[in-house]
Amino acid sequence: MRVTAREKPPMVRSTPLFDFHSNFWVNLHQALFHEAKLRAGVPDRGLQRAAPLSAAGMSKQDEADWNAAVSLYAARFGTRQQHGDDQLIQINDDLAGQPDDGKHLNPAGLPTEIAAVLQSAATIYRKYWWPAHDESNRNWIASQRERVRDLGPKLASAMTRDLHQRWPAAPIRVDVCHYVVGLGYAITTLGPPHITFSGNDPSSDALRRFELLFHEASHTYADTMMNALAAEGRTQHKDVGDLWHSALFYTSGVELRRLLPATEQAAFTPYGDQHRVYAGGNWPTYRRVLASGWQAYLDGKIGFGAAIHSMVAGLP
Repeated sequence: MRVTAREKPPMVRSTPLFDFHSNFWVNLHQALFHEAKLRAGVPDRGLQRAAPLSAAGMSKQDEADWNAAVSLYAARFGTRQQHGDDQLIQINDDLAGQPDDGKHLNPAGLPTEIAAVLQSAATIYRKYWWPAHDESNRNWIASQRERVRDLGPKLASAMTRDLHQRWPAAPIRVDVCHYVVGLGYAITTLGPPHITFSGNDPSSDALRRFELLFHEASHTYADTMMNALAAEGRTQHKDVGDLWHSALFYTSGVELRRLLPATEQAAFTPYGDQHRVYAGGNWPTYRRVLASGWQAYLDGKIGFGAAIHSMVAGLP
């Protein structure tokens, strides 16, 4: 018997789900941050390549100026992560407000030193790497346009129903970059909702990147589920940890599979399983309770509250 509480009308929107950009300044900032992390010499799962950027025919002066910019980023940010770092989040958000073409930089609001290094590195980045990076970004956006238009509203409707929360009223800004240091090569921040997303991931096919995009988007409407898990954890005296985050991975994978043609469903491996996101720490346990309590909820067999209770009860 299905629980009818989940059976709400599909989400109807008059505005797009996403607002895609290939922004010069966000890309430059993310590239410098990526190079700084490489220079730090500390393994980071969020890095996309092991060799620093280089270009044939690069002049000695350009090479020296670029290295100076990377050195400043390494000194300032080399040991920091973008998730949860208010200053890095603010810089990224401020740069998203700059013109996409990168012809001018308004330094207002940016740390003086960062504005200066971005301006000095801009000519070099534009000369050697930006044309290829911009083309790659735009190609990725174009490759997803039809899927986002046709499949996106159905997936968004299913996930917002599952998580008991609405999609943000305005389209979520997505800055597509060549490099993004973060798990899955993507980060999502909330004030306002902003996804910084790399389309340059050879380890994932287009469908898995589409799924990851909707996983990232779900960070912007997960409060109801997060708060319910936290409250139930207090009631049961359990540490729910990152169970909420694993549930977001799980939900996007289950709901996308359901929307695929029957001929594609059996061969589809969700992003979380393909990339072994449940392999470390407490996540194998999270995967087990998701496959029981949360899956029963997604199948309409139990309600939201019962699923939350069941998952927390399954934790040690």
